[in-house]
Amino acid sequence: MAYQSFPWQQGDSRSFEKLVGLYLPALRGKTFLDVGCNTGYFCGWAAFQGAAKVRGIDASPVFVSQAVELFPECSFACMSWDDLGPEKFDVILCISALHYAKDQQKLIALLMDRLAPGGLLVLEIGIAPGEEDAFVEVQRSIDTRLFPTRKKVASMLVPYVSKELGQSIRQGGDPLPRFIYHVTHARPYAVTFLDGHYAGKTSTIAALLRPEIRRVSGDVIYSKIVTGALAVSDPLREKVTYVPGTTHIDSVIVTRNICEQGLLPDLLAVFQGAAEGKDFILDHFIPLAYRPDVHAILHASGYFVVDASLFEAAHQPWTRKRLPFKQYEAYTRCLEQRYAINEADYLAANPDVAIAVAEGRMPSGQYHYMHFGKKEKRKLRPA
Repeated sequence: MAYQSFPWQQGDSRSFEKLVGLYLPALRGKTFLDVGCNTGYFCGWAAFQGAAKVRGIDASPVFVSQAVELFPECSFACMSWDDLGPEKFDVILCISALHYAKDQQKLIALLMDRLAPGGLLVLEIGIAPGEEDAFVEVQRSIDTRLFPTRKKVASMLVPYVSKELGQSIRQGGDPLPRFIYHVTHARPYAVTFLDGHYAGKTSTIAALLRPEIRRVSGDVIYSKIVTGALAVSDPLREKVTYVPGTTHIDSVIVTRNICEQGLLPDLLAVFQGAAEGKDFILDHFIPLAYRPDVHAILHASGYFVVDASLFEAAHQPWTRKRLPFKQYEAYTRCLEQRYAINEADYLAANPDVAIAVAEGRMPSGQYHYMHFGKKEKRKLRPA
């Protein structure tokens, strides 16, 4: 069976669902590199999105030759990722491939070195169980590979800015759950405290610089709620759900719904419970209109409230949000129009292929057309 799935063939990987779950940014005008591109499904998506340049590399000459046939508008090469050269890209995709690297930390560093300023590396990584900062040897159906624990992933990504988006689509034969990470270059920080005298600047700086200060992550809290690991009120629990068809939580949508339904006090009570009455930093999106309510509730609960507003959020709004679902559906329709055939008509027009399919020597007429019939200029329907 093929690995990537297309409208005309099933594969081991559920490519369409994976594409939706990757949260790739809008690619129009950008340069795109897929490391371990297989037969080019995601390169085709980038071209369909209007990327300025699309390149895919893979170590398999069979996969690369198929990708070239499917997406001639893209550039493909059969090569090792060690030979990438100096070119930089706006978006680099590396999914289901990191465990093949002899040195996974080195590969991440290599890909980040090929990332343009302001660019995005999208990783899909199998996560091994364990609390150690280590690699774990995992037996797969075809071989044995080393997979990182969650702490090992965190340590490998320390030099960069990263965000875990949640679990990727499970597929047959997966020995471990896979998770999606968005990684960008880190920049030096400038933290400004610009209020007047006696506002609390000096004491706040001294308090927040303590390494043991607790961080309460809204994403972590939501994950515990949706999996049942954290007990909350029924109305709040009903609002925290996965995006349909995925194991992703869109915290922006969830939080908006919570605020609009008057459940913000319930949510803040959960955050304060996680802080256990101690100093804490709240890492969570709250819609602008509801932020004064957050500050008032925390102040009334006895906290000295510090409002840290990020310049980045105001002047460069977050763009790595999910595209409208209809764009993904349009890509599937485009592939169908370019390559899908009528199976019955093709077999009727090509009796030798029909016999091969009936005898199990050929998976389908569609498979024959994609790999042989198109080159042979076979008829698509009876005369």
